Formats: sequence, C-alpha cells, structure tokens
Amino acid sequence: MFRPIPEHTIFQAIPFRLIVSVLLILALAVSVILLFSIEHEKAVVQGLTSGRDVPTNMFPALWQSRRDLIAIAVLLFVVSSVGIAAVVTHQHYQSTLKTLEAVKGLARNILHSLPTGIVTISGSGMITAVNPKAEAILGRHVAALLGYSYEEVFPEGDTIRALLSDALKKDRHTREKDFPYPETTTGDTGTIRVSTVELRGEEGALDGVILQVQDVSELLILERRLRNAEKLAALHTLSAGVAHEIRNPLSALDLNAHLLEEELREQKVDVPKVSSYLDVVNVEIRRLKGILDSFLKFARPASVEMSEIRIEDVVTHIVHLLHYETAERQVRLETAVGLGLPRVLGDETQLSQVLLNLVVNAVQSMPAGGVCRIAVNRRRYEGREWVELVIQDTGTGIKHKDLPRLFEPFFTTKPTGSGLGLAIAYRIVEDHGGQIQVSSEEGRGTTVIVRLPVAGRLAEKVEA
Repeated sequence: MFRPIPEHTIFQAIPFRLIVSVLLILALAVSVILLFSIEHEKAVVQGLTSGRDVPTNMFPALWQSRRDLIAIAVLLFVVSSVGIAAVVTHQHYQSTLKTLEAVKGLARNILHSLPTGIVTISGSGMITAVNPKAEAILGRHVAALLGYSYEEVFPEGDTIRALLSDALKKDRHTREKDFPYPETTTGDTGTIRVSTVELRGEEGALDGVILQVQDVSELLILERRLRNAEKLAALHTLSAGVAHEIRNPLSALDLNAHLLEEELREQKVDVPKVSSYLDVVNVEIRRLKGILDSFLKFARPASVEMSEIRIEDVVTHIVHLLHYETAERQVRLETAVGLGLPRVLGDETQLSQVLLNLVVNAVQSMPAGGVCRIAVNRRRYEGREWVELVIQDTGTGIKHKDLPRLFEPFFTTKPTGSGLGLAIAYRIVEDHGGQIQVSSEEGRGTTVIVRLPVAGRLAEKVEA
C-alpha cells in the first residue's frame, strides 16, 4: 500500500545460511559425542579384558550401546533442528509484526496529517476510518462515525449520503464537486469540495469507497478576491482613458447650457417649458460630473500619504459628519470603541472615505429608520494583529446571489447608484494592506468588517 511489495518464492523466504551453519555445528557436536563414546567403550573393554581375548558375548551389548547412542544423537539432532526452526520462525514473525506495525503507524500518521478529510466506507456501507480533518469538516466526533453505517450517520436528504449511495450502489462516483454544507462552528453555510473513489484491497478486489472532503469556503473567497483584483487592474487603464474623453464634451455641454440660459434671459424669453428643460439638463450634467469624479478616483486614486493615525478619531469625525442626515432618516448611530487601540499606518483622508461610503450605504439601506452600529476593536486574525471596524445595520439586507459581486465596479443594487463606492473602498483597503468582508441576510441587515494592520506590522511589511 505504501511501498512496492517484492515477489518472494518459497525458497527465498528461508534463511539458508543461518540454518546450514547451525546444522553443521550440530553435526560436528554429534560427531564429537560419538567419537568420545567410542573411545570410552574401547577403554572400558580394554580395562575389563586386561590383555585377554574379548568374550564374544560382549559384542552384542557393545553394538546395542552404539545403536542407542546413535539414536540419541539423531534425536538430539532432530530436536535441535526443530528448536532452531522454531526460533527462526519466531524471529521472522516478530520482524514481520514489527514491520506491519511500522506500516500501520505510517498509514495512521499520513491519514492524520492530510489537509483533506478522508472517510473510508466498506462495501456493506460501514464507516471504517476517519481522519481528524474529516471530523472537523463534517462536525461529527469519530466515536459517532466509526462502526456505524453511513445511512445511520447522515440523515435522509444529506448531500454526502446521496453521494455515498451513488458510489456504493450505482458505481457512480463524484470528482471534485462543490456543495453547500452547514458549518458547525459558526452555523453558517460553507462550501465543501467532495470526491468519491474506489477502495481496493491488495489483490485488487473492490473493498468499498473513499470519501474525500475539503472545506473550500476560504479558498473561494480568495478566488473571488483575485478575480476582483484582476478586473480592477484591467479597468484602471480603460477608466482613465474613458473619463478623459468624457470630461471634455461634458464640459462643453455644461458651458453651452449656461450660455443658452443667459442668451434666453437677455432676450427676455420666459417660456416655462424651456426653463424646465434647462433645469433638467443642468441637473443631469451635475450628476454626470459626480459620476465622472468617482470614475477618476477609481481609475487614478489620490496619492497615499502614510502616517500613523488613530482610527477612533476617524470614526468620531464620520459620526459627527453624518449626525444630521441620520437624525433626519430616523437612524440611530451607535459606537463601541475599544480602549488602548493601536494606531494604523495609512492615509486618513482615504480611510475616512471608506468609512463614509460604508456608513452611508448602511443608512440608505434603512428607509424606515433603524440602528447602525460601529464597533472598533483590536483583533488577532490569521496570526496577525489588526484593528477591526465592524459596521452593522438593521436594513433590508442584500440578496445572497449579489454578495459575490458587491466589490465589482459598476455593480449596484440602488436605482441611482454608480456602482463605484464599494469598488473604491475595496481598492483603498487593499492598498493599505487590509481586508474587507461583507455578510448579509435579506430582510435582516448587513455586516461589513474592515481589518487594518497595526502600524508596526505594516511598517515592517513596507520596509521589507
């Protein structure tokens, strides 16, 4: 299973050198015993006869004694050979047992060290092995899995039960397919990547199925971030050129609209319809200018002036800035700022823009009023120290299908939105070495988490 199995014949398995050496020693010992016995008999006979002729009745007794001696020697040889064979067999058994335990230990260590969850199921549907990663992903303890049928462990309608039934009963296997699966730690729905493969024994016979599960929730988030970053990079150059080309004719339209308005005023033309048309033109030109300004900020963000700033001061400034607007919309702003927060290295103006965009989005998502909470704390995440801002509202929420596209340029859920606010915020946070995450439930509100590295760690990163 873990190393090539050499082919042995029956003779190759016998330790010939050891057995032959021992047998030669035994033969030499028996020969010496026989030689000494013969010499002893000869001395006895000579002592009894004292030079006289040997009586003929002594020969049968002497031959009988020699035959008995030979039989004892042969018996000793056989017993010794059997003993040697038993010792050799025991040593071979102990060596094989030790090798088997080493292989089992290696298999157990490999199974426990794999970053992928592994579950083995016998042909009868019994769960025979589970590694710790599978325990964590499936949210079930090994004691509740081993020795039970998969149909007992996974309820009817469970994705994994359906996949195992297909593999065992229909010989239909799955190859790296992603499925939503509830996470036991947070209660949210994550994504697992599942594969089923045949489990075969040493002789190649089908013994069951191996289930491979991997939690790819974080991986998919990183893939989305990478795709967003690629889209942003591709759009930066295009945005700069398009914004430049639009600005010139837009300025000409604005200028000529004002000239036309002054010309009509000088000629004392007072037609209500003409005035209303000009008002619409002026409003739309101003709106286009606002979109164009956002477009340019997205394409060419302002230069970042890094300095150590207190993020709590930024929060206080934004709350004061939006005080009247939130009161008018019947939205209550609540803040919870931790004590002794470390400073972050960044551009205060740009970080203020990020927080402003996020809070404005939260306020606008509560047309009937509500609560917007801003919490700032120090957190340790992914082995690093961060200053974490959490903006939480009780608004209408965001549809689940729209969450992956929130940071895409020009994607918006608002009728009059440009779709650039969150894209700009995402880019600013990324430029500061931070992270931004959004979670939402339709009808129950949205939570945005912004993580910014503390000043010391980011400074080390920049210097490196």
